[in-house]
Amino acid sequence: MMSLLKTIRTYLGWCPAEGRVHRQVQPDSGIHGDIPHGGRRHWGAGMEMDAIVKEELWRSIGAVYWISFLAIGFLILGGYLPISISYAFPLAVVPTVAHFLVMVWYRRKEQLTDPNPMSILRHALRSGEQREEGTKQRRVVIEKAVDATILVTVFLIYLYASLAYSISQIYWFPTIIVIGILLARIIFTDGGEQRVTLARSIVFYLLAVGLTVLRYLALGYPVLPLLQVIALIGVVSFAIIFIWKRRRTPEGTD
Repeated sequence: MMSLLKTIRTYLGWCPAEGRVHRQVQPDSGIHGDIPHGGRRHWGAGMEMDAIVKEELWRSIGAVYWISFLAIGFLILGGYLPISISYAFPLAVVPTVAHFLVMVWYRRKEQLTDPNPMSILRHALRSGEQREEGTKQRRVVIEKAVDATILVTVFLIYLYASLAYSISQIYWFPTIIVIGILLARIIFTDGGEQRVTLARSIVFYLLAVGLTVLRYLALGYPVLPLLQVIALIGVVSFAIIFIWKRRRTPEGTD
């Protein structure tokens, strides 16, 4: 029973070498720190006997090996592994060595001086959240790029059909609806969240105006009357939006 308790304590972070190893822990981090360089000696091929190696070696021998041995023995005695129980001793070495190498590699890469498994796990989870945030941002950029590609493709197909086949201009209405939906997704949507602001509304309006003017130029329509209508609509629309925004803003705030 005492041996089992010592094994559990070892796996939960206790290490005989822990009290004899000097660590320089950064004040703003609970588990990061500078790995000591003094007193290292090479151990095996490319392995240096520093504090992390000592801690993980003690943990692997004192806890991981025996936990692996018990687990493999349970599988053998339960008939899940059709081999002799004597094979449990050498087989337990495999997960033990794997655990040792992975933990040494990860703690050195992340400079984790705290041997507590819970601290290491929390750090790994935080790293995963940061990677997930970066993945989410890349996904947003890809979605916007795909929408922009579809928008440009639809617009070019419409212009080509209008110039090459003289299609009825009534098809411009469904085309502009599709373009408007895609343009709204590109400007007002970020990762599934709607963000409508005055600045984004201005960008949307200018891009929509640019596409409309480009259509008129490509088809040879007079542009000056269109620009007058666009200017009038823009001034009236944004004046109304500005007044509405000012009324919704509480007094004393910008």
